[in-house]
Amino acid sequence: MKYKLIALDLDGTLKNSKNKITPKTKKALIQAQELGMKIVLASGRPTPGLRHEAKELELEKYEGYILSFNGARVVDVKTGETVYEQTLTLEEAKRAYERSKEYQLSCMTYKDNMIMTEDIDDKYVCIEGQINDIEKKKVSSFIDCLEEPIHKVLLTGDPDYVGNIEAEFKAPFGDTLSIYRSAPFFIEVMAQGIDKAASLDRLVKTLGIRQEEVIAFGDGYNDLSMIEYAGLGVAMDNAVDGVKERADMITKSHDDDGIAYTLSQVIEGIDV
Repeated sequence: MKYKLIALDLDGTLKNSKNKITPKTKKALIQAQELGMKIVLASGRPTPGLRHEAKELELEKYEGYILSFNGARVVDVKTGETVYEQTLTLEEAKRAYERSKEYQLSCMTYKDNMIMTEDIDDKYVCIEGQINDIEKKKVSSFIDCLEEPIHKVLLTGDPDYVGNIEAEFKAPFGDTLSIYRSAPFFIEVMAQGIDKAASLDRLVKTLGIRQEEVIAFGDGYNDLSMIEYAGLGVAMDNAVDGVKERADMITKSHDDDGIAYTLSQVIEGIDV
């Protein structure tokens, strides 16, 4: 099989436990692009939170893509154009916020390359700011700060608690919104039908690439859809069990160059 596109989750997949892209993994991905393959950074992060990795992997030069907010926005790195976008309405975002208050969850969204939140000192809000290297801004009223387009509302809480209340929390929304966990302490709220696979499928069809020509790497709950979608869905060794169980292949961990190892095994011309 000649693969043409590589979709990569970031945290726990592309980046190791020190939050770095290792030299071996970077080398393999540059080689893949030199062979004509497209790279898509597919993450729950906001678009600005992927800028450093896009630059490091030279996605502008090789015409790669950013799939951010778990698929709510897809951007062509070279042109800066939005290829696909689906957003929440103001009313949907307000409902998510009101529901979060019932469950004592912290709530945030994104505006002008900043995190907007009433709970600026919440430890998981701080983690989101650190991961994305973007500023946090405290607002007195989350609802008053909302302004379209709204790609995602992110809720946070202690992992055990979030796991226990997830199903109950999202029950009233039915299938009107996409709501699921990414990290154990995050609940993502996005427009109906948004996940990494759905947006990846739109991009793949736009590029004229077949589904079986896609490789996807991931480790978390929000990677499951694209791992199942891809012709070759690869779980990192450090992935959650649910992802490992559904993947076509389990590779080495993000600390052991799992991406580079797999690419060198399945793509002729990649030598790391």
